[in-house]
Amino acid sequence: MAKALSFLFCLFCIPSVLAQHKVIFINPGYADTNTTGPFWFEVSELMRDAADDLDIDLTIEYANRNHILMKSLVVEAIDTKPDMLILVDEKSVLSQLLLDLPKFDTPIYFLLNRPTDDELAALSNKGLNISGSVVPNNVQAGKLLAQKLVEKNNGQANIYAIHGDYTTHASIDRQQGITDYISKANNAKLVAQSVANWSATHAYRQSIGFLNHQKQINIIWSANDAIALGAIRALNDNKIRDKVLVGAINWPLKAASEKIDICIGGHVTLGALAMVNIYDIFQQQPLELHQNIAIFTPHTARTVTFVEQIHSNSLAIDFKKFSKTEQNSEPFSIAALLP
Repeated sequence: MAKALSFLFCLFCIPSVLAQHKVIFINPGYADTNTTGPFWFEVSELMRDAADDLDIDLTIEYANRNHILMKSLVVEAIDTKPDMLILVDEKSVLSQLLLDLPKFDTPIYFLLNRPTDDELAALSNKGLNISGSVVPNNVQAGKLLAQKLVEKNNGQANIYAIHGDYTTHASIDRQQGITDYISKANNAKLVAQSVANWSATHAYRQSIGFLNHQKQINIIWSANDAIALGAIRALNDNKIRDKVLVGAINWPLKAASEKIDICIGGHVTLGALAMVNIYDIFQQQPLELHQNIAIFTPHTARTVTFVEQIHSNSLAIDFKKFSKTEQNSEPFSIAALLP
């Protein structure tokens, strides 16, 4: 009896040693592929792989592109008191929600879209625990895609740019990137632009109209791969696909990438980096609080294989090797991730 009581006492005394850290990620997208593409599904898959390697209990909730649902999922997640809550602050929707809520103790980590500097200051002044963030350098993305398309084009580049949305930081920064590039390029000009809400269907409808009225278009710059595929469908319908180069930001699957002339990506990996950073936070390792990473690189045979492995759940990466807790930790990079 004494031994049994002693055993039970030990169980109750060391739960903090045995328990996994609980992390909740509110994914703004869908759990599978849809008209906006598989990007958010791929982000989740990489995060699950990293969480397994780092022994983190990760729960992912999907908002299905519905900001009202996203807000309610955040409130529900806060009520469960996880060790970390990962948020994507699209259109600053969540910044305002967090400011309106009663103060809470759950640490927050922002992924891919973070609040503005003023919003971060307001959240900190409220007393919220902002543990950090990691975002891609989307200005680099917009600029690099424009550069690669113009380099591939012969002669004057007459560009039709199809943006993601009006308010998301990622979309605004990518637009800034192409604008910056064109302002310094002698052989490129922006002849038309529209916003497709990241959707292939919207991009198709808009492209039909612009291609009929702007016959000089010979390049379509697309904020994501779904938009590019919608534009390509319009080009095919107009029987001018061979006359127009199409580029996209994202690394699509092989079947889609073969239809697009130039793709750049890499930001799909930043969810996994967020998991590594959060693990290091739990281990009290020193980290840069807010990271802005120039992660974008062209889509190649190796990155196509990488994306295919995400979908087949066959990646062979030990994400713990990127943790600062490892004696010879590796810097997180595309090269270190590729097969």
